[in-house]
Amino acid sequence: MNTQPTARKERIVIRSDNRIQFLGRVNTPAHREFLYCLSDGIERGYEDFVLDFAACERAYLWGMLPVLADVDRLRREHASFEVVLPKDESCRRLFQNTNWAHYLDPARHQKVHSDLVYTGHGRHVPAHRFTDGTTQKALVDASLDVLIKNLRLDRVSLHALEWSLNEITDNVLNHAESRDGGLVQVNTFSQEGLRVEIGVADSGQGVLQSLQQGHSHLRTDEDALHEAMKPGTTRDPQVGQGNGVWGTMSIAKASGGSFEIISGSAELKVSQDDVRPYRRSPRLRFHGTFVRADFRLDSGATFEDVLGVPGSRPDLIEIAYETDDGDALLLRLDRESSGFGTRWAGRELRTKCRNLLDAAPGKPLLLDWEGIALVSSSFADELMGKLFVELTPLVFAARVRSKGMEPLVRGLVDKAILQRAAQAAADNEAASGGTDSAAP
Repeated sequence: MNTQPTARKERIVIRSDNRIQFLGRVNTPAHREFLYCLSDGIERGYEDFVLDFAACERAYLWGMLPVLADVDRLRREHASFEVVLPKDESCRRLFQNTNWAHYLDPARHQKVHSDLVYTGHGRHVPAHRFTDGTTQKALVDASLDVLIKNLRLDRVSLHALEWSLNEITDNVLNHAESRDGGLVQVNTFSQEGLRVEIGVADSGQGVLQSLQQGHSHLRTDEDALHEAMKPGTTRDPQVGQGNGVWGTMSIAKASGGSFEIISGSAELKVSQDDVRPYRRSPRLRFHGTFVRADFRLDSGATFEDVLGVPGSRPDLIEIAYETDDGDALLLRLDRESSGFGTRWAGRELRTKCRNLLDAAPGKPLLLDWEGIALVSSSFADELMGKLFVELTPLVFAARVRSKGMEPLVRGLVDKAILQRAAQAAADNEAASGGTDSAAP
């Protein structure tokens, strides 16, 4: 039985022989202690580990993605891992729905949404691996689809998020030299302001080794992270311009959010008013790179203000939704993954429609219903009925058009619009105290 060191009064990760137990929360300090337990276990000759999360109560992207990258690396070096999921039911579901369970122990836990062209739904994009430009693009597109279905975003904010996602995932493919590719996860929040959290991890060579190819004067991981935060820093100008880390950090910071990068023996956390470096001991060295960006989207920060470049280059709206002649936006409903039978699915599509309409104020939105034989009344009400009321009848008639509707679908949509309009009129009359009566 292993005896743990007593440097800390309370440890949040402990090891007993080949079993590593996570107690309470899985966050950045837990990842550090996990690396200590792992390196200590390997020194003692263990190769097969049990990762025991039974006592885990909460887990976070910034704790789990680096753990997954460590497991990738050691599995490649012939270690094996078995996972015990949390006893807490909500935490257990989190491990399954985020794909953490799968990447920790793929033989025993299936991956959610395993198809290559993953179409996002729900409020988050679970952890997915990308190994080339095809899978990277599919995941970026899926992430952006989740954003415009769940959060009301102006086009500039969407542009900034698209740029950041592309940059920090592309860095893995161009600079990490990771045999396992990278892992990306995206979370959205709207309870206390609009927030988007992006995490990317890899088990590659790390920032120092990468940058030393073009900056031989760098000696420490901490120096390399500080260098990476500067505009124009890259290992090879022929491969990239070196603005990905700096630009993503700048956008997150200007939005009132935060940015974090971990590589080797160094951590760097940046917020609006603070830069906090942390130096790890050699036993806590992270063999790879982890980047986390937290964006606050209701701050008014703009892509152009932060990066100093024009925002007129083609973006998701123009590429994916404009018609060939550029005169309208086109949304093919049969390509949406949420289905057409629930109020929740209708709400997602209504949010997406509002974002598309706001992104191109001078253009109509064409909804293509071809291939959809039936929708539920609740879906029709949530999408079309509420959209009609929110936009007002005149704006709806001018900007929203439908084509390819089956007669049954058209009947359900028309009924939903009439009922919602009648309810809105009754609510307005009640709010104004009813019809004024004539004076005696």
